[in-house]
Amino acid sequence: MRILFTTTPGRGHWQPMLPLANALAADGHAVRWATAPEACAALRERGFDVVPAGPAGLRMPAFPPEIAALPPHERPNRFFGVLFGPRRAAPTLTDLLPIVEEWRPQLLVCEQAELAGPIAAACAGVPNATHSFGRLLPEQRVAGAAEAVAELWQAQGLAPRPYAGTYDHLYVDIYPPGLQAAELGHVGERQALRSVPPIARDAATEPLVYITFGTVFNDDIALFATAVEAARELPVRVVVTLGPGNDAGALGAQPPNVMVAEHVPQEQLLPACAVVLSHGGSGTFLGALAAGVPQLVVPLMADQYLNADAGAQGGVAVVVPREQASVATLRAALERILDDEAMRAAAGSVAAELAAMPAPEAAAAELARRFG
Repeated sequence: MRILFTTTPGRGHWQPMLPLANALAADGHAVRWATAPEACAALRERGFDVVPAGPAGLRMPAFPPEIAALPPHERPNRFFGVLFGPRRAAPTLTDLLPIVEEWRPQLLVCEQAELAGPIAAACAGVPNATHSFGRLLPEQRVAGAAEAVAELWQAQGLAPRPYAGTYDHLYVDIYPPGLQAAELGHVGERQALRSVPPIARDAATEPLVYITFGTVFNDDIALFATAVEAARELPVRVVVTLGPGNDAGALGAQPPNVMVAEHVPQEQLLPACAVVLSHGGSGTFLGALAAGVPQLVVPLMADQYLNADAGAQGGVAVVVPREQASVATLRAALERILDDEAMRAAAGSVAAELAAMPAPEAAAAELARRFG
């Protein structure tokens, strides 16, 4: 088969798709990616054929006044269509249509926020599978995005599809079933996929608190400073990754038990982690769960609130809203998690659940059987 992967350029959006793409390529299928220019180099470095599609730039636009007036946890449902609707989908579709016409893929695998792919697939008369990047998005969030891109469907002579066509054929679900949203009836066919490999714990090392706020919402240096001050007096090692665009010296001098860096691969840190303190981005959240690590989540935007809710409901995370994130509240939460055997046990149970999900090779074989 010829299979075209389409994605928005954020690392947290395309990275979860890599295991499936690698498994399909290993099975002999021709795999090509179409994405914005800033993600092309990273995918080429991983050995893929990549073509640019869509606008460059990852900067978040300002909230429209009506969205800015909402409580923080309510903004993502309204903002999703603003960020990933016509503003990004229209120029992406302009690029995708000739790519699909020339290469003639038999299947498009589209990341959940990439809303041009289902339209291009429908124009070509081929199916599309939607690949999740975290917890299932709320129904109203995707329905609102469908309204935002309805004119793009109509411009191609197509009737707009419910949920922007993202659930028409198959939904590839990477989230642990025990933490998944309860309402799934509108999604249709689903294929589970283990997108994060199991991570063995190293209990013999000194406990580690890993602090990260990801690669996109990482410009709040004051929050980093507060988190470090909360953790560094505890009997733990602390590793802080500031992410791209931040100087490792931004937090000033730190005691010997604190290491500050721009980036450290999280798979090197998670085996020794006692707690992950983060924004709750899906890559960090699921990676920590794959290692059975309980978490302290300070959600800032987007799907982070969904992961925070799932973690709290599943007993694997403590959530502190950004406006309540002081040295005292974060330190108290860290102390609670470090002493909570039940939370560690719950995180271990989710790790086992993730490990039992279908491997990428099994999911790839199912896609080939279904669409080949």
